Amino acid sequence: MSETYQFSPQNIYQACNDISGRRLWVEQNLGYPTGEGNFWLPIVLTAKGPLYCEAIGLAADWEKSHQLKYRQPVHLSDIWRQQLYQLGYKLLQSLSAPPATYLLQFGFEDLLIVFDRLWPFPAAPAVASIGVQTPDLFTCHWYCLIGKPIFDVTIFI
Repeated sequence: MSETYQFSPQNIYQACNDISGRRLWVEQNLGYPTGEGNFWLPIVLTAKGPLYCEAIGLAADWEKSHQLKYRQPVHLSDIWRQQLYQLGYKLLQSLSAPPATYLLQFGFEDLLIVFDRLWPFPAAPAVASIGVQTPDLFTCHWYCLIGKPIFDVTIFI
């Protein structure tokens, strides 16, 4: 009799792809409201622990240009940052997430953080990190996948 094993990242992709299920879990277990958001918190989960990068947001003029443009850094208050770090940490911990670069998509409703979804890879908003932070989010993801250590992430702007 042969046993069937699923590749661990596949489980993460499936869990993150279940947006309504993940939102329900966040509402029930972490108490955050859920909905759509246009901000992303990059979390580089290394073998030693998470590195939280500067937030990414949509550029103010994206509706006029009809092209999505992202910008990093988006400056957030310490209170919001600490809440986002806690939310991201608890999400990744609940999924037993392996080292990778994750994007926590969120928004705001009044003064509350609204959870949207968790991306298990550097999705499109990660382009904002190119030329702005070192290593950029794509390089961070590759380093995580091959087990190369990342000690710090630096923003140049």
